[in-house]
Amino acid sequence: MTATITTLDEFEREFRDGLGVPLTPRAWRTVTPEWVQRFSDGVGDYNPLYRDEEYADEARFHQLVASPAFIFSINFGAMASIWGHLAPGSVPMNALTILYGGARIQWHRPIWVGDRVRAIETPESITRKALRQIPEALVCTGRTEYFNHRGEKIATLHNDMLRFANQGRGVEAAPRDVGEQIAPDPLVWSRDRRGAAPLYGDEVAVGDELPELAKGTFTRTELYLFAHGALSTKRAAKVAPGAVDVGAGGRADPEYARKERAQEGSFDFGPQRFCWMIQLVTDWMGDQGTLESFTARLHRPNIVGDTNRVRGRVTGIRPDGDDFVAEVAVEVVNQGDATTTAGTATVRLPRDGADLGNEILFTKDVASHVGMYG
Repeated sequence: MTATITTLDEFEREFRDGLGVPLTPRAWRTVTPEWVQRFSDGVGDYNPLYRDEEYADEARFHQLVASPAFIFSINFGAMASIWGHLAPGSVPMNALTILYGGARIQWHRPIWVGDRVRAIETPESITRKALRQIPEALVCTGRTEYFNHRGEKIATLHNDMLRFANQGRGVEAAPRDVGEQIAPDPLVWSRDRRGAAPLYGDEVAVGDELPELAKGTFTRTELYLFAHGALSTKRAAKVAPGAVDVGAGGRADPEYARKERAQEGSFDFGPQRFCWMIQLVTDWMGDQGTLESFTARLHRPNIVGDTNRVRGRVTGIRPDGDDFVAEVAVEVVNQGDATTTAGTATVRLPRDGADLGNEILFTKDVASHVGMYG
């Protein structure tokens, strides 16, 4: 029988024993148009590059691709930093709870429809840290490497999870004067994107503002769409005492959120906001841009009822070989203009006059009567 761990000292000792040892990977999965579309529904990113086969046929890669944020659907990438090699459930959340701290992502290649994909998670490090609201916490870092069936690495994710003694109440959130509520669904349909019109690095300058991305009021529907659309449709195998609504990992139940997860009410998955930030950048850079890296940290919780906007600004632009590389500061702000998440993205942009038509990987499907012998 697995011993119950209730102190930071015990957790650190057990977690440290498994550092550098990969977790057993999950089975290979095939990237289908339906999976890519379900993910874009879950995050509210209706970029036709990920959803519209006719549009994608005429676009940069001449086929459907997934959003860079799709890696979170392949594997959320948090098991290595939440549990390491400890048995899930061996640490009661009402004793030692968790908060998502931040992530650092490097992309290596696109994710094509038809790829078979999987990820390998490895617990990487554990350190102690004192925070403003948490006197003592463990910062548990995990590495997740994403691969396709050709043995090519798609992306590398490092994420930090905070583990700390549960006080039975929510950590400080943003001011709760929720103000005007804004329906999120129409915002998805009305979003303008750069799309096929190339953004050349020559025309980008430090200080340029990215077109703001309004996400509206965070509702339980938005929480469920991300949980079941972007992450997993599986039901929970068990429930914390007193919890009823266990969907989205218990986040939808306000009482569970307060007692088990140190939140003042139903709350989001941290990477849900990362997906919004990535969308802001990919909408701005257009089909010809390449998102190379992204780093972000969570500063405050995002609670059901908060109204969110994503904004960004160019902080650097430099020539790099035949291209330009732009640095972009991105943040999510709520109804009180409080920054709940902040990060940076690195984007590769073409030069004006560059040849943009040389990335055809497959010819378009055509009817054929040719058989085995001609």
